[in-house]
Amino acid sequence: MTKWRFLDMNLNFMKLREQMENQKVSYYLVPSEDPHQSEYVDDYFKCRQYISGFTGSAGTFLAGCEEGWLWTDGRYFTQAEGQISSDITLMKQGVSGVPTILEFLKEHLQEGDTLGVNGFTISASYGKKIAKLVKQHGASFRFDLRFVEELWAKDDRPAITKSTIYRHDIKYSGEHTDSKLARVREKMKELDANAFFLSSLPDIAWLFNLRGDDIACTPLFYSYAWITIDKCFLFLRKDCISAVAFQRFKEHGISILDYTEVSAFLKDQHETVLLNPDLTNYLHYNLLFKCKIIEDKNPTELMKAIKNDIQIDHLKACHINDGIAMTKFMYWLKKNVGKIPMTERMISDHLEEERKKLPDYMGPSFETICAYKDHAAMMHYQSTEESDVDVKAEGMLLIDSGGQYYGGTTDVTRTFILGPISEEERKYFTLVLKSMLTLANAKFLFGCRGSNLDILAREPLWEDGVDYRCGTGHGVGYFLGVHEGPNAFRWRSNPENLDAVLQPGMVITDEPGVYVEGSHGIRHENELLCVKHTENEYGTFLKFEPITYVPFDIAGLDLDYLSNHEIASINEYQQYAFDHIKDALTQEEKDWYLNNLFIK
Repeated sequence: MTKWRFLDMNLNFMKLREQMENQKVSYYLVPSEDPHQSEYVDDYFKCRQYISGFTGSAGTFLAGCEEGWLWTDGRYFTQAEGQISSDITLMKQGVSGVPTILEFLKEHLQEGDTLGVNGFTISASYGKKIAKLVKQHGASFRFDLRFVEELWAKDDRPAITKSTIYRHDIKYSGEHTDSKLARVREKMKELDANAFFLSSLPDIAWLFNLRGDDIACTPLFYSYAWITIDKCFLFLRKDCISAVAFQRFKEHGISILDYTEVSAFLKDQHETVLLNPDLTNYLHYNLLFKCKIIEDKNPTELMKAIKNDIQIDHLKACHINDGIAMTKFMYWLKKNVGKIPMTERMISDHLEEERKKLPDYMGPSFETICAYKDHAAMMHYQSTEESDVDVKAEGMLLIDSGGQYYGGTTDVTRTFILGPISEEERKYFTLVLKSMLTLANAKFLFGCRGSNLDILAREPLWEDGVDYRCGTGHGVGYFLGVHEGPNAFRWRSNPENLDAVLQPGMVITDEPGVYVEGSHGIRHENELLCVKHTENEYGTFLKFEPITYVPFDIAGLDLDYLSNHEIASINEYQQYAFDHIKDALTQEEKDWYLNNLFIK
């Protein structure tokens, strides 16, 4: 992981505290998000990273007058502990006894205090909760402050990325923008809205069949959209789109305005407007004071989550290509480990070279996690020059990687056995695979959510008194973000947040794991396509079809933990993957696969 110099971090934090003192601000909140509430952001927006030193994708920093607090989830506990300075306390989200940010503020805010934040970086729903809490304590709430941005501007803040916006062809998308807009407008009419404000970047990219490269590993571009029953305004950086595209949008009744004009535009609106308060920033929400606001999910969210037949065909094709690359890589790794020099970064680079050989490959869908031995205990470990280690013919190597293709987005994890492992490692390697396949083989009635099924993956581990501090799986975009709502596998039911009813056409990952700090980490992951199974007097039954075609390294299995049925299930999957990719393998690779990747 990147080692930020504690001196630098302390200095940045100290300067922030000076600003707070000068402006009489008691607490200052620094979230991870950009003005669109994106999960992954351009380097320009990484203010929380700049001020705290923590480089993970999820987390919130709260600065006090003398100390700071960093909240993050179980994926990043180990990483955060190694990156933050001594005057910052790690607040482990989800751990018993650790308050949420709002609970912390409720306990610490005093009458006369001022809580500050940049209103662009928090959602409207969260901002309203903060405003209510602050008022209850007789404190003040300022959301017009840009303390970190002002500091960073004096310290070589990177420029915002500006990439060319390009068309995602109909042969891949399977539906024209006119058709999508018509569906959106029907939903608006159902909700009695005559306008719809859209600030979610993946939804905009999907709706207008456009892509860009403003955010690393995610083909998005910074933009907003305002849609009425008969008009449509798309706010983007005009110098990022061609004159031909301008004309095409005009012909379809779509007006192009500059990205910087959105705030002034919103101030002038007086419609009944639909918006998602979780994905609209608090500052923009407050600019719509002349409007009647209907708060609901973006209708585009569910629409884009259900892939059409054309998308599914392309998605399967790109997964076949991805499976070919992964299998060839696996063959190389297993044949050469201990014989040629290898490090985590060298291995990651080799996998990337295999993917680059594939048609329509556009780059990784996230930064590859290539974690050897104890590094794998950090769920989102990133190998750097400082942390990179030699990989030998011993222990386990976890690789979580994926690719962006014109025809889809892939995400796959495999844990490879490179040599001798302990009995404990072998046990949990087996239980994690058992967990993954139990969920993958589920049959369930329509109406089930991810929270209804998540326990299927956890049960083999819970029975042993073990858990993983994260969800079991997430929705996956279509040449969009590798993490996509509204569907997910999480055992805590929350229908308002990534727990949608599962429907045919949805794609979701299945990735349980075991992580032991200082020792090892194990994860197996496939993407699953939700499909119809059967229909009878009890209703419609659904199931999952695996669309990841990558074999498991069975060398880590302890068969004592598996039933005959489970052994057969593993072999069936290995054959399933082989049948999809075999034509692209050399004879030597085929022989290796057939001789080494089936349980005898």
